[in-house]
Amino acid sequence: MIASTAFDRLKRAVVERTGHHYYVDKDKLLYERARERLKARGVATMEAYLALLESGEGGEWRALEDVITVGETYFFRYPDHFETLRTVILPDLIERRRTSHVLRIWSIGCSTGAEPYSLAILLREVLGEEIGKWRISLIGGDISEKALAAARAARFSDWALRTMGPEDRARYFDRDGSTWALRAEYRSMVRFERQNILALLSETPPIEWSGFDLILCRNVLIYFSPQQAIEIVGALNRSLEPDGALLLGHAEAMLGTEVGQLVARPLPTEHTQALQPAPVAPWAPAELPAVPMAPRVAAPAHAPQSAEGDIDRLQALADAGAYEEAETLCRTLIAANPTSARLQYYDAVLRQVSDDPAGAEAALKRALYLDRNFTLAHHRLGMLLLSLGRTQEARRSLVSAARLAEAAPANDLLPEGQGVSAGVFSAALREQIGRLGDAA
Repeated sequence: MIASTAFDRLKRAVVERTGHHYYVDKDKLLYERARERLKARGVATMEAYLALLESGEGGEWRALEDVITVGETYFFRYPDHFETLRTVILPDLIERRRTSHVLRIWSIGCSTGAEPYSLAILLREVLGEEIGKWRISLIGGDISEKALAAARAARFSDWALRTMGPEDRARYFDRDGSTWALRAEYRSMVRFERQNILALLSETPPIEWSGFDLILCRNVLIYFSPQQAIEIVGALNRSLEPDGALLLGHAEAMLGTEVGQLVARPLPTEHTQALQPAPVAPWAPAELPAVPMAPRVAAPAHAPQSAEGDIDRLQALADAGAYEEAETLCRTLIAANPTSARLQYYDAVLRQVSDDPAGAEAALKRALYLDRNFTLAHHRLGMLLLSLGRTQEARRSLVSAARLAEAAPANDLLPEGQGVSAGVFSAALREQIGRLGDAA
C-alpha cells in the first residue's frame, strides 16, 4: 500500500487538511498510523479507506487526525518560559489590564491540556486573592478530539508531572489510583475546543481568535511548511492586542531564521519570542470549523435571568464535550423558555457541532427574530451562510454584526463573544468583510 497512488493521495489530503508538513518525508510513519484506522474500520485497501474519508461517514477524518497528531506534553514544559511568565509577562499584563480586569489567553496545540492547566495554576498564584475580580478567558485548542477528551478529564500520569516536586503535586492535584486528578479550581479555568489552526489562513478566520493578551504556540509550527509557519506567525500577531505577547518554542525561533527575517518585538527577556507580522502570502483556502460554546460572560439583556443557572449548566456540558446531553438540556430549556434568544443561539451552536447546518440556520433566525440586536447571532449566521456558499446573504449578516458592534462602547464585552470586546470584534469583522469584497 505504501507505494500506491492511493497512499500518495492520502498523504496529500492529510497535509492539505491539517497542515502537517511533518509527514511529507515520513511515509512509513504515516502508513503505520493510517493502518491503525484501516484495521479499526475493517477496510482492506487504501482506495477503500480514501473513499470512506471522502464520504464523511462516521467522522473518520477526526479519528485519523487523532492518530496522526503528535501529543507530547507535560506540566510546566520549558521552565524558563514559565519563569518569565511568572515574573515578567503576566505581572506586566495584569498591571496593564487593571482597569478592565479582563485577560484573554490562547494555548494552541494544547494536546491533553498540560500547558493551559499550567497557566491556570500560574495565574492563581500570581493573582492570589485578586483572582475573583478578574474575568479570565483561557482557551486550549487542538485538532485531536481524543486529546481534548483527555484534557477535559484532567487526569495525568506521573510522567506528565515529571517537572513537579511532591509538594507541588499535592498542592495542585489529588491522587486517584495510578493517576493525578487536577483540582477543580484549576480545571474550571480552562475551556477546550477543537481547532484547525489552518483556519487562521482562510479568508474568514474565526472572529473569536482576536484580541488575545497572550498566545502560546510552542512546538506547533515545526509541523507546518516553512511558508505556512511564516503566514501563521503573521496571523497570530494580528490576533493579539497591540501590547500582547506571543510565545513560540525554541525550535520555532530557529525556524524563523531559516525561512525569512522575522523581526522580534522587544520583550523584557531573551526567553520569549514575540514576532512582528511577516509578509503574508495570498490567503489559502481552509476548512471553516464549527466554533464550540462560548465561555461564561455577563448575561445579555435578552437572556431571562431566571434561566441563568440552567444556561451555566448547558455551557458546562458543552465545554466538557457532552454534546448529546447538552442538546437534550437545551431543547428542554427552550420548551420552557421559547422566547429566549440566547437559548436559540445555543441550540444553533450545538446543531453546528452535530453537522446540522439547516437546523443551525433556523435556530439563528429564531434568535434574531427574538432579538434583532444580537450581534453574535448575526455573525454566526453570516459565517454559516458563507460556509454554505451563500456569499451575498452572508455579507448582509456580517455587515449587520459589524454595525451593531460599532454602535456599542468599544470596551464592552459582547455577550457570547468569548471575552471579545466590541472594538476588537468590529475591527476584525470589518477586515473580514473587506476581504470578501465591498459589502458595507
